[in-house]
Amino acid sequence: MADEDRINPAEDPEAALEALAEGSAPESPARRRRLAMAALYGFRDARRSARIGMAVAAAALLVAVGVAVLALTRDEDEGGGVRAGGSGVVTDDIVASARPGTVYIRASGLGQEASGTGVLVDAGEGLVLTNFHVIALGEDLQAGRPDRLDDAEVRAAAPCQDLALLKVEGLEGRRAIPLGSQGDVRQGDPVVALGYPISASGGKALTSTAGVVSAVHTGLRIPAPDQPRFDNLVQTDAALGAGNSGGPLVGADGRLVGVNTILFAGGKRNPSADQGYAIGVDRVRELLSEFRDGRSRAWFGAGLLTPPARVLERAQLPGGMFVTAAQDGTSAADQRLEQVLITAVDGKRLTSSLASYCRAAGDAASGDELKLTVIARPDGPEQTVAVKLD
Repeated sequence: MADEDRINPAEDPEAALEALAEGSAPESPARRRRLAMAALYGFRDARRSARIGMAVAAAALLVAVGVAVLALTRDEDEGGGVRAGGSGVVTDDIVASARPGTVYIRASGLGQEASGTGVLVDAGEGLVLTNFHVIALGEDLQAGRPDRLDDAEVRAAAPCQDLALLKVEGLEGRRAIPLGSQGDVRQGDPVVALGYPISASGGKALTSTAGVVSAVHTGLRIPAPDQPRFDNLVQTDAALGAGNSGGPLVGADGRLVGVNTILFAGGKRNPSADQGYAIGVDRVRELLSEFRDGRSRAWFGAGLLTPPARVLERAQLPGGMFVTAAQDGTSAADQRLEQVLITAVDGKRLTSSLASYCRAAGDAASGDELKLTVIARPDGPEQTVAVKLD
């Protein structure tokens, strides 16, 4: 192949990954890198769109059990305002109290963009909590309002909890959303989800949806390759969409109930009404105390992506996780640990699932050392790299 433009990674991300795996991609390292990053972004977005039912053509990318689990990241809605959804009613007071603490987040790099939402947890220090998958692929992070974005950097992260804490400039004068307690939440309580979901208008404005708490404390047991095994989720019928990821789910008192993360959309064999899930505020509180001190869990400074099994099979590669862009100043950046496939952690073999990485990494925290077995190119040997967790 003479030029990467022969493949449109956004339309056919698997073809782009296959070209890289089979050695038919451009020989220039820079051009190969652009193609790889575009393919990874495109594959991620195609999978998420398919899971929410927005892209019928991508239905083949659903997980084998035929269910749809959405990691809610993409663009947002124009026009803003309040939307009613589910069984609850949005009140102006709830929305008004949470609006200043709801932050738009954009990650960009190599000509690609991803976006989501964050929760302002400390206005004085500019600390914003969001989902790890919102920022995992971005080399350049910004946050604020869609019409006024400031630089952001990762303070700490926990990919196996799908959470990350950002330090953001320019949030002076905004009000943080106070943390609630799941002990004070009851089934049937009204809740409001705020965020920047994708919409037909293609704009970027804050929206709100109302619902009730369907379950106060539940896990997600349905296997999905690109999701960790969550064990503390708040289920709601408030309408969620791509772009709500990382945004607040708040109660009638304006306190945080959870961080919006997943939409379960059912499947052909198991149809069901859409179910939204937020990481429970008790888990958020536990991790936030560590994040504030700059302590991460099982994070070495880069993003992780679940590769499609058939791409690995065609390239005769073992199961594993793709390492994407590294954050500046991290161990991954120092060792140039990007664009590689992790096949084992401390000798424990991985499958092509985030859960397998999380099982292998265990409770590793900042300062601990992991030995990553990686493959740097499709026909290359496995190498072991010792990396210190950030």
